[in-house]
Amino acid sequence: MPEAAQVGLFIHFIGVFALGGATAISLVVLTMIQRAKTVQEIRHWGSLGALLSTYYVFPVLGLILLLSGSYLVDKIGEEWGEGWIGVSAVALIAAVAIGFFVNTPRFKGIGMGAQQAPDGPVPPALSEKINDPVLVGAVYGLSMTALGIVWNMTIQPGNAGALLAIVIFAGAGAAAGVLTAQQRA
Repeated sequence: MPEAAQVGLFIHFIGVFALGGATAISLVVLTMIQRAKTVQEIRHWGSLGALLSTYYVFPVLGLILLLSGSYLVDKIGEEWGEGWIGVSAVALIAAVAIGFFVNTPRFKGIGMGAQQAPDGPVPPALSEKINDPVLVGAVYGLSMTALGIVWNMTIQPGNAGALLAIVIFAGAGAAAGVLTAQQRA
């Protein structure tokens, strides 16, 4: 019979894998709508992305990770003040908030724009929404933030090291996203 901490770790890993999958889906959706030649293609790929927001996938997974992580912190006798724990928890909360308040409205705007646009080539106004540097930078930055959190969980650095890892990973992702959007514009 598994111990409670082992079950907690299993749930935490499932949350990590699910978050990785949802993050990959958001990157694929963004990439495919950026490459779309027609409004119909944007509608098709946008419907996949809409599932993420309709079912609040990122907030739910964030909550699962925070709850299972909190349980594990208690069970293994660690402290929230440990950099790799506290900084990563704050980064996770910030990432979910950015996704919810920055990405979700922009993706919904793209979806509404695609529904209202006539079939055929992508109109310039819709293309501008798709290549919004804030959206692309946020999607890339949040993807890399997830990797920064995994780095922290693996390496277990102190406060400064954990914060530096998040800043480097998230900053590199956001910068790459903004540069990508600018090149596409």
